[in-house]
Amino acid sequence: MRQSYNISGVEHEPSHFARRFLVGGMLLLIMALAGCSDRTVQISLVPTHGGIHPRMVHKSAHWFVSNRIAIVNISGMLMDGTAGGLFGGGHNPVSDLKQTLANIQRDPRVKAVVLRMNTPGGTVTSSAMMYHEILAFKRKTHLPVIASMMDVCASGGYYVSCAADYQMAYPTTITGSIGVIVQLFNFHRALRYLGVQAPVFVSGPNKDTASPFHAMTPENKKIIQGFVTQFYARFLNIVKKSHPDVNPKYWPKLTDGRPVTGEDAFHDHLINGLGGLESAIKLAKKMAHIRHANVVLYRRYSQSSGSIYARSEMPSPHSQQVNLMNLNLGAADVSSLLHPNFFYMWQ
Repeated sequence: MRQSYNISGVEHEPSHFARRFLVGGMLLLIMALAGCSDRTVQISLVPTHGGIHPRMVHKSAHWFVSNRIAIVNISGMLMDGTAGGLFGGGHNPVSDLKQTLANIQRDPRVKAVVLRMNTPGGTVTSSAMMYHEILAFKRKTHLPVIASMMDVCASGGYYVSCAADYQMAYPTTITGSIGVIVQLFNFHRALRYLGVQAPVFVSGPNKDTASPFHAMTPENKKIIQGFVTQFYARFLNIVKKSHPDVNPKYWPKLTDGRPVTGEDAFHDHLINGLGGLESAIKLAKKMAHIRHANVVLYRRYSQSSGSIYARSEMPSPHSQQVNLMNLNLGAADVSSLLHPNFFYMWQ
């Protein structure tokens, strides 16, 4: 919406130059303030009370219906931390899920939950945390939980979906990718070429395992591979326990890390059925033994919720985020780039 200024009773629309000058001046002031102190200036364009609340996205055509089907979003990269956005910080997916399930638990009108999943996975620990949060919720509430897979529900996303009572996907959904990945970086050859030394003093030969500043020893590699093998075994156990109908001779192929389509996953019994979000809602009502229900979507005030499909985008784990308010990297940020993390993720 354009702004106009009233001077002596006459409205004048600001010129293009004036608008640019005003915006530029504000940005310079903000950067100056941020640079002259140890504080970060953050602009929030949404209410600061960012709690998660239910929003009606489909009202039953029948009168006097109080039953609810709750839609819970699980999207983007699964991690126990926040990712910065253009003008501020993001939200912690693990915390969001726990807070949402707690809200649902306090609402006796909710008769079933649909997890709308659009994620390539995430860290090993975060995936396991979210999986166990759903299991704990089911034990406390005895509500049916249906996982509705959208574009992508792979690796850690698939791991989390195994906690649901029923897994449903579109034929075109990308799922599976059962496995572990860790990406390491090593700069020791480049440092040697540049004549840079990086001496380190350790209490034991494996204290600096996976350090990017020296070549990995066979023992270092064995340690890292041991982690991968252990985490993979945990993933495999979860999948096999929740999918007893899979033909045993197909397990080596299905668990070699490959992604599969929803159609192939259904054929191989990695999921329970094919269908979209509306089919998942219909199934939720059937499993809850109710005929009619309103559909509510749990979301923050900053997120749109015009329909059952609102807020279903999947941020790419490779997308670059630009934070105009905070461009500095601290020691913790640099450390996180240099140290390895283990992922249940399809890259």
